[in-house]
Amino acid sequence: MSTQPKFQTGRELEVARNVGKPPIRVLHLRDSPWVDGPGRTILETGSHLDPARVEFHIGVLVAKREGEHPLVDAARQRGISVTALADHGRLGNELIDPILQIIDDRQIDLLHTSEFRSSLIAQIIKRRRPKLRLVATAHGWIANTWRRRIVRLLDKMMFRRFDHVIIVSDATRSLVPRWWLPESQATVLRNALVLKSYGSEMLNKPRRPIDPNGEVTMVNVGRLSPEKGQEMLLNAMHALTPRWPKLRLKFAGIGPLEEQLRSVARNLGLEQRVEFVGYVKDMPRLYADIDLVVQSSFTEGLPNVILEAAYLRVPIVATAVGGTAEVIAHQESGWLIQPTLQQLTDGIARFLERPQDFVRMAERAHQGILQNYSFDVRTEKLTRIYETLVGRP
Repeated sequence: MSTQPKFQTGRELEVARNVGKPPIRVLHLRDSPWVDGPGRTILETGSHLDPARVEFHIGVLVAKREGEHPLVDAARQRGISVTALADHGRLGNELIDPILQIIDDRQIDLLHTSEFRSSLIAQIIKRRRPKLRLVATAHGWIANTWRRRIVRLLDKMMFRRFDHVIIVSDATRSLVPRWWLPESQATVLRNALVLKSYGSEMLNKPRRPIDPNGEVTMVNVGRLSPEKGQEMLLNAMHALTPRWPKLRLKFAGIGPLEEQLRSVARNLGLEQRVEFVGYVKDMPRLYADIDLVVQSSFTEGLPNVILEAAYLRVPIVATAVGGTAEVIAHQESGWLIQPTLQQLTDGIARFLERPQDFVRMAERAHQGILQNYSFDVRTEKLTRIYETLVGRP
């Protein structure tokens, strides 16, 4: 009688072939201190990868002038291997050599990047470690200035030099021509949520009733920057307050536009109704205290704020840009608009006139996240991309 094991599935056979092999060693480079959408995705990836299959390290570029570093601190709190790399603003040996040292000491198989500068570093590294495999993630691009437009073009041009590119939405994929980046070299891998733990203490608590005649609080989450349309949102609020005088707005985020937005709020007579809460660590608690999430952006990749708000059953009015329309269906799970002042004003007014319609849409949005945006599924897909690139079946 044969004593050979019988495998019921191709996955079981695949696992058996890899028994005894060391895990794939990945170094993810990040050129940002913030636990923003991409930052949270990196942290959750590090927390959810199977260490028997992937050994995950994070390398974070840290400017000398910075004090506390939220991304480094958050990684250490989670027990994720992280190295702070002194960044003096140049791409010389003082930055490249420590990264090479990590690659050699930890026997890194694959270098993963998240933005233009870390991708540029990866190309320099590749010349000195040609066997290293390269993966980039495209979160989308901000092109407010001619400099940013040049960076966007160079970033797309560089994709051809990566072994694989992960793109966070179909909308972002459509911005990169197939003739330049073929399907075999790219995967749309949408952002996701850790459904077991994200906002678990808030998830099943009843949300406060919405009274349009009482105080209603909106929140806009994201970098305070021109592409987020926050000045347009202030003008929409100005148009709405004569009818709804108790309407309030919070901006959750920091960025170069903060002083300008404060000035606009003062000039519009909204200073007492608009609050700048800065960088928020506990987003679920913030969502529990507001009535409506408003995304006023002119451009997005696939915004985590939409996933988070939908999962926690917060009503949403959002511009149909980037991957937002891949998460929210208009009049089914939220209210989608074009990024114009009139449509933004009308969308918020619709919520104030018929809040219960938005509560029902929020419940459908929650169900959509449960079905389509599990981080466990995303992590497995990412692991298989890594395994394929390094030659594991």
